[in-house]
Amino acid sequence: METYIKKLKHILPTFLLVTLGTVIGLAFMRWLLTIQFSIIEVKEEVWVLWLPIIFPWIPITLWLRQRFRVLTFKKDNDSGRFFFQMLSWVVIMIMLFLSQNYLTTATGKLKVLSTITDINKTEKVRYYKLTNFEVAPYFGSSYTDFRRSGKHNQYLNFNIYFTVPIFKDTLEINTDVPKYWYGVQFKKQISNKIANEEKEQKYEVFYKECVDKMNVYDFHSLEYFERKPTSDDKECFLKAIEVKTKQIVNNDFIVLEPIQEKFEDRNENKLARIFGSFGIGLGVLLFSLIWPSYSETERKRFFSGKKPKQDDLVDMLAYLIPKGDHFVTSIILDLNILVYLVMIFSGTHLLYPNGLELMEWGANRRLETNNGEWWRLFTSMFLHGGIMHLILNISGLVLVAIFLEPIMGRKKYFIIYILSGLCGSLASIWWYPNTVSVGASGAIFGLYGALLSLLLTDTFSKKGKKGLLMMFGFYVGINLLWGLTGGIDNAAHIGGLLSGALIGLVFSKIEK
Repeated sequence: METYIKKLKHILPTFLLVTLGTVIGLAFMRWLLTIQFSIIEVKEEVWVLWLPIIFPWIPITLWLRQRFRVLTFKKDNDSGRFFFQMLSWVVIMIMLFLSQNYLTTATGKLKVLSTITDINKTEKVRYYKLTNFEVAPYFGSSYTDFRRSGKHNQYLNFNIYFTVPIFKDTLEINTDVPKYWYGVQFKKQISNKIANEEKEQKYEVFYKECVDKMNVYDFHSLEYFERKPTSDDKECFLKAIEVKTKQIVNNDFIVLEPIQEKFEDRNENKLARIFGSFGIGLGVLLFSLIWPSYSETERKRFFSGKKPKQDDLVDMLAYLIPKGDHFVTSIILDLNILVYLVMIFSGTHLLYPNGLELMEWGANRRLETNNGEWWRLFTSMFLHGGIMHLILNISGLVLVAIFLEPIMGRKKYFIIYILSGLCGSLASIWWYPNTVSVGASGAIFGLYGALLSLLLTDTFSKKGKKGLLMMFGFYVGINLLWGLTGGIDNAAHIGGLLSGALIGLVFSKIEK
């Protein structure tokens, strides 16, 4: 019991301060920048989703991670301490999700307007109640956003956005290019592993169902309107408006989405959920602290300011600095991460960017590439379809680079990577007629192909050759088999693998 209390005294106060500081800090930053002064236009998803996921890692890494070093485990590694970092992240992340959602509704004001044109005559708020308005359904339009989701892109999502212009009365309906629009959206998820013909058939059926619903839609059956903030949904609504107006629209166009629940019920039980979830998370953390042992030596080292002899986080970050046997690999990693970050901050979806977003950044597809845009064969190698896609490719690259770059040397290693990536891109447009292809996996599979070909020569010693052959052969085989399930560009994998193996053998012969 005494040991457990020592662990609590060392960890719990910092955990509580980090949690409280993170929740208050993010809430204040959002209130200051967007709600109070409207200094910057940031997408709603950034505040309610991406920042709650990413933001907690800063205080956890700076303060909590070092505190967890007093915990010791039977196996002397960092996996146990990393579990507590992950657990802390989950607790704080859930708190941020719920608190940001509460902040969204709690700070929103309801403005009662007699006509739609009064919106621009009053202060900008989030919620409106219109006493009188008319719509012109015959002037409506729609836009469909197709987006893959799931860890392995196993789902395909249809998000259909319908827009109908709003007028103050029937006499104004003939006004050119309306500025106020009524927005309704429908969603459906299907398997991404079925044939394209079946996907198209399911979409056509779903779209017809949505059109039938809009034909009988009661536009006046609502409690109040929510003015769509800067978000992915608003962008899709604006695209639907562009379809009808045949012109580029901007944020001067206002999209109002109907809300059915009563305005006073919007915050119901939200505060209780915030504190309830935190209580459950804190209870799990306190219970988990029973199992690890306690190191008084690490506690004294922590307060003395001595740094640990080995720090996995520092080693990982150091790998991004080009030097030594990972010079080229670090440059490749940095380029992929940098391009991804630029895409995200430019508005591309963090988890599941769609084909249109990727094509704007240089994705590879047969039609565009064959029509003279051959640079897509190269640019697509540095694009990724979401954060998980990037993480998986980084992991695969580092695993093979540890063995291959020191053996091949920087120049040959770089040549294999680029040529294999180009061959993978060519294989993709040769095999798939209408697939949007992105990712470094073709180039990475080329490195695996080169390594596997070298394992068939006398480059490696006989003692370690069998183990490496089994490990990398298993990795390649599993990934190729998984690619057969659908949603993965297996042509790029195979094209990169074969070309990398061939180039690796050629270099091996030249070296001899």
